[in-house]
Amino acid sequence: MPLSIACRSMLVTPALEPSRFDKASEVGADVGLLDLEDGVPRAFKPEARRLATEHLARGRASRPMALRINSLRTEDGLRDVLALLDRGARPDLVLLPKVESPAELQQLDALLSPRLPDVALLAIIETSRGVAAVDAIATATPRLQGLIFGAADLSAELGIPLTWEPMLYARSRIAMAAGAAGLSAIDSPCFDMEDLDAVEEETRRARALGFVGKIVIHPQQVAAVHRALRPCPRTVDHARRVVAQAEDDGLGGIRRLGGAMVGPPLVAAARRVLANEHLMEELESAPRRQGARTGDT
Repeated sequence: MPLSIACRSMLVTPALEPSRFDKASEVGADVGLLDLEDGVPRAFKPEARRLATEHLARGRASRPMALRINSLRTEDGLRDVLALLDRGARPDLVLLPKVESPAELQQLDALLSPRLPDVALLAIIETSRGVAAVDAIATATPRLQGLIFGAADLSAELGIPLTWEPMLYARSRIAMAAGAAGLSAIDSPCFDMEDLDAVEEETRRARALGFVGKIVIHPQQVAAVHRALRPCPRTVDHARRVVAQAEDDGLGGIRRLGGAMVGPPLVAAARRVLANEHLMEELESAPRRQGARTGDT
């Protein structure tokens, strides 16, 4: 199933920085992400684990909260899960990094189920093995609600640039696998924290592939990502005309609109654009603790 909470933007905060744990709410990000993995040096992981789980046990966040644990192939990953269970932490989402097989998600599902049966899982696909196995990973467990692309680790593994073209194949594979399995696809962050035009452009390109959200690593990226994910006025206007004509004539099949042929698939796509625009309006206008669904946007 797709994500049950809105996740246009997921703001990463290292779990060693409790003063920033509520930053997502302050800057309007849909989800706050506490990071126990790459954002925390190995020597400080026990302290980060304590801070994150204590915060999540309090349950007072005004935005949904996610937790990125370490890989279950590591001791730190197993300690992260034990801390979640022992300290009563209740994140809305748990992100598992470097997933390379369905078995890893199934193991995490089994570990969490006795005490955290309702926590959704997201799999981060960031290795060549993960990309190769992404179709099987996407159907590993009903608890899985999304796939996240991790560009930095894949770039480092393969020795290729982080630019758009070298990453296009992996992004496409992940978006298609998510779509086929009925999951949400969340894009890798843009690592340029100053060029907001670059953030918008990368987000628009990812959205065109089927991604519905993006990881953000700096508060100023949030608004740029939200702008890029919203349909442009011209697209919304065209969608309204397509749907209006379809409703007026009440007929199926192929019809003509402004010199173009419009059939049932394009009418369905137009309805989806309008639903997405309506969702974006709701998200922009209302503060919320629980999110709207994003899998159908």
